[in-house]
Amino acid sequence: MRSTRRGDDCASLALLALACALFALGCRDPYPHPRFLGAGNETPRRGGTLRFAMDSDVSTADPALAQDTVALIVARLVYDGLVDYAPGSTAIVPALAERWEVSGDGLVYTFHLRPGARFSNGRTVTAQDFVYSWERLLNPHRIASPGAENYRGIDGYDDYREGRAAHLRGVAALDAHTLTVRLSKSDGTFLHVLAMRYAAPIPHEVVERIGDDRFGVEPVGAGAYRVERWEKGSRIVFRRNPHYWNAPRPWLDRIVFEESIARHLQFMRFVAGEMEYAHTYSLAAADLLWLSRNDAWRHRVVRTPIAAVGAFMMNTEMRPFDNVHVRRAVTFAIDREALSRARNRRILPAWSLYPPAIPGHRDDPPNRQRYDLDAARREMRSAGYPDGYPDEVDLWIGEGETGLLYGQIIQADLRRMGLRTRIRQASSSIYYSSLGRRHSIQMGFTAWNMDYPDPANFIEPNFHSRGIRNENSTNYSFYRNPALDDLLDRGRTEADPARRVAMYQEAEQHLLRDAPWAFLYNTVDVNVLQPYVRGWQHHPV
Repeated sequence: MRSTRRGDDCASLALLALACALFALGCRDPYPHPRFLGAGNETPRRGGTLRFAMDSDVSTADPALAQDTVALIVARLVYDGLVDYAPGSTAIVPALAERWEVSGDGLVYTFHLRPGARFSNGRTVTAQDFVYSWERLLNPHRIASPGAENYRGIDGYDDYREGRAAHLRGVAALDAHTLTVRLSKSDGTFLHVLAMRYAAPIPHEVVERIGDDRFGVEPVGAGAYRVERWEKGSRIVFRRNPHYWNAPRPWLDRIVFEESIARHLQFMRFVAGEMEYAHTYSLAAADLLWLSRNDAWRHRVVRTPIAAVGAFMMNTEMRPFDNVHVRRAVTFAIDREALSRARNRRILPAWSLYPPAIPGHRDDPPNRQRYDLDAARREMRSAGYPDGYPDEVDLWIGEGETGLLYGQIIQADLRRMGLRTRIRQASSSIYYSSLGRRHSIQMGFTAWNMDYPDPANFIEPNFHSRGIRNENSTNYSFYRNPALDDLLDRGRTEADPARRVAMYQEAEQHLLRDAPWAFLYNTVDVNVLQPYVRGWQHHPV
């Protein structure tokens, strides 16, 4: 019996040793070095395919509706506008318009289109395409565009939006290549607004033939790329637009954008050489730690601070956030430093709305939001809830592990000050449509990435009462403040730069006192590139 038992023990030990060896082999890093290296060319080479992925799906490719980060990837590739930004710069440069003039009073813009500008189907872009596209964009009975409010400065905007006029009075095609735009008031941000893809032209005959819904998945634009194939929820394949006006510009033949790929799978596929880069939204904290300790990969990581703010919005029309003291309590309850540590310093704590790169930013503004649990509990007592709010609140977050991390950290912070929450996680398309729907979400994560480098772009879409609609609201907190509205309206037309910045700083004070958002962080964008990807630039806009 003893010898048999020893034999069993020896066999068991042998099996254990084999299992450990196999485990070690299985756990060995399969790609400690990049699988593919560059060929050594120091000058750009035309051609090739860029592959990347996101963990969300694309809600629409209609430029009038594309507002979230994922949809804007498609919009930037497929569409061009009258103007754009210079590479690596916030300077406005010509795009489909080769030049323009502005009247002395700043009210009339005259744009001259490039004769060679064409849509990806080969048809010439005309001034009438802009008239059609902008009237479609601003027609609330046809397209509930979240970007419409950006163009309210165009003469006749209200009459057209409210159905008192059949056409948009301030926009006219003088001839096939000349477009005029008249504003009701001068606006120093107007060219920035035109650089947004909401204002991109689309071919009227295509839209009218296939309809608005189908155009959202079968887009035709005048941008650098066209959609070659779209497997909804799986991948979008872009091909270089052979009719693009700036033919030398796009170097790549194809771009493959894979949708709804889990973040950990994105990074695994990147290190396996199946993608050209991994980005902020695909890099977990463990991935960054591995990269920082790997000599072969460490120098391929690019970190860039960007003008973006993350926050939790509170719906001021829904209990308990119709009470300003509850909202203030939330802003005091959140430990932003702990949130930054949990994200491996990929985010920087934020105490107010404007990021450092935006005019009007102050490192220590009056009434800045801060972590103060005692102050949070005092505010809850002022709200009438000394023992905490009695009901559970829905805390909405987007899909993915990062959204869940934010939700769990905030959930724990709020519990300590007397607010119990239930996390609800949804896909991006459902989440953002719900955020913009009235009486839908009590509290939810939101973020704002810069459309153009001006404080108006951060505060107007998110907090002006004009942004409130029953559907597709851009003012997710449904916050109304007539004094703020007045400041923003005056700030838009203020000619003196210093006075204008001061007005936007005063407007920010309204937000810090009324607390429709609990500001959390500013973003550091992180990308890791394959060795053969050269000349990477993160555009500031």
